[in-house]
Amino acid sequence: MKKNNKGFTLVELLAVVVILLAISVIAISSISAAIERNKEKQNDAKIKVIESYAEAYYEAHKNSLGLTNCISVSKLDLTEEEMTDAFGNVFTGQVCYTNGKDFSYSE
Repeated sequence: MKKNNKGFTLVELLAVVVILLAISVIAISSISAAIERNKEKQNDAKIKVIESYAEAYYEAHKNSLGLTNCISVSKLDLTEEEMTDAFGNVFTGQVCYTNGKDFSYSE
């Protein structure tokens, strides 16, 4: 008598499942890292926007700023979206400058 075994053994199915799990773990970690890098880039871009708003604020108010070398972010005319970073935190720092140049955001 000849046995006609068709199908896969339990060991073969388990091997496929383990391989698929390993591939999915690698893919998920790569995607997570890419998302974090993207959020950091978004934050850098938003900081550039805040610095440009501070520069415009300085130009409009430079006679009344006196000896201050920093402008609080709360004084800038930013939208709620511009005030919030990619992680959902609100920018609360200040933009400092030297002689009306080199605007730099700091917490």
